[in-house]
Amino acid sequence: MKKLFSLSLALFSAVVISACSSDDSSSNADDTPSSSSMNPVMEELSINYELLDLCYIYAHTTDNLAPSVEDYVGKGTAKDAQNANSGEDQCTKDYYDVCYMYDKLKDPFTHYYDPTLAPAVIAELMEPEEEFVIRGIDYVITEMSEEDIIGEVTYVSDEMKEQDIRVGDKFSLGLLSLTMDETKDTSDAMLVAMRGEDAARVTVKVTMAKQPTVAIHYEKTEGGDSIPVIRIREFDQKTVGAGGTREEFAEALKKTKGSKSLIIDLRNNGGGDTDHCNATSAEFLSKGDTITIDIEAEADSVVEDGETKYVQKLDTNVVVTDKDGSAKDRYVVMLADDLSASCAELMLSAIASNKKAPIVGKLTYGKQIGQWVIYTGDEVEDDDEYPDFAKNLKGLAIVTALYAYDKDWKQFQDVGIVPDYEIEGAQAQMKKAVELAAKGTEKRTAGYGTERLGHFAKTAATGNYKASIKDLKRSRYKIVR
Repeated sequence: MKKLFSLSLALFSAVVISACSSDDSSSNADDTPSSSSMNPVMEELSINYELLDLCYIYAHTTDNLAPSVEDYVGKGTAKDAQNANSGEDQCTKDYYDVCYMYDKLKDPFTHYYDPTLAPAVIAELMEPEEEFVIRGIDYVITEMSEEDIIGEVTYVSDEMKEQDIRVGDKFSLGLLSLTMDETKDTSDAMLVAMRGEDAARVTVKVTMAKQPTVAIHYEKTEGGDSIPVIRIREFDQKTVGAGGTREEFAEALKKTKGSKSLIIDLRNNGGGDTDHCNATSAEFLSKGDTITIDIEAEADSVVEDGETKYVQKLDTNVVVTDKDGSAKDRYVVMLADDLSASCAELMLSAIASNKKAPIVGKLTYGKQIGQWVIYTGDEVEDDDEYPDFAKNLKGLAIVTALYAYDKDWKQFQDVGIVPDYEIEGAQAQMKKAVELAAKGTEKRTAGYGTERLGHFAKTAATGNYKASIKDLKRSRYKIVR
């Protein structure tokens, strides 16, 4: 089976996928007009209709997709060009009909950016994200709105403890950025640490930098022992290091090799690259354990009346470990919150269901579907593995192409993963995780949620938080390859 589309990005994710593929990828689909028979805009509409018909996993299980591409011609308006949740532009006027087609789908995770906007989106997605780096402090985001982002301190170095910064303090990233000198790589800024009605104003060193995706620090138990905490910010093949998250995590395990217990912090982790997510999960599992089971949309070529055409088929892909993980005998406690999504949840699910590792924190986001990023540009013109119609795609298509199950064929999609200890506050969550890690005997007993969270409606209300292009990179809109 040859890959059908250029899948150069991998963000979100769950598993290694064979892609939307075809046995005979050199033939046109029989109902797709040749590029010489239509204008560029109509061609783009037809290509995207074909992509949805073949790769959109709900194309033939719901009434989302109309019977013909002609049903979308002349229907688009400026309203359809905006993302239903964020209001950001995704199409210019010429491509309103393409955005109209995507807008009519009920899935808010299936998007299109037209040829004028796609290059900027791709460039942003491919570039490792720069984040606030505050010397001697780590934090997780607890509140996000159009007005501000609030962080809660989860780790403080000895030096910063002397400056009266404490674990559990909350602060405004917006206010912090206002006091930075943007002309300097590193500058002094005012951090206002709130604890109840009290506040501590401290001058800190801040920079915007590309951070590693994996970080280690140690927490003290009541008995004075040290428990390593490995925080995974996201799963990415393109990080500050050449090997991506997989390599960073392997190094973290080596550095903490002598510890029998370990805390994995997946709070604020919105997902990431499939391969790296699977690799980190597999480190804790035994040979033959199932990480995830995926139902994937594939484009299969069939011959009817002597002509080749593509049809969609759904295939099952079971991801199983091929060897014992290096940390399979360690006791693990995992931290999660409502921003733990997609591939982060798949890691939670894989380790919890196979090792019965307990989870501390909050109900997770509940995203067990995956998306293809489909973007060809000019790089596939001479590539025999791409069908002619896909080579002509000019915009960027992000299409839901799979849904997943855990090893027991259970789902947390739109219901989330329930923690064994549901606790508010980063400090209290860490304290409980340390307690469990020190004890080293408790097993997971909780399961998945039972009530729909409503994150997958077309205009899903997610508090006062609005999705944007940046979230394709960092939070809930991570994409599987």
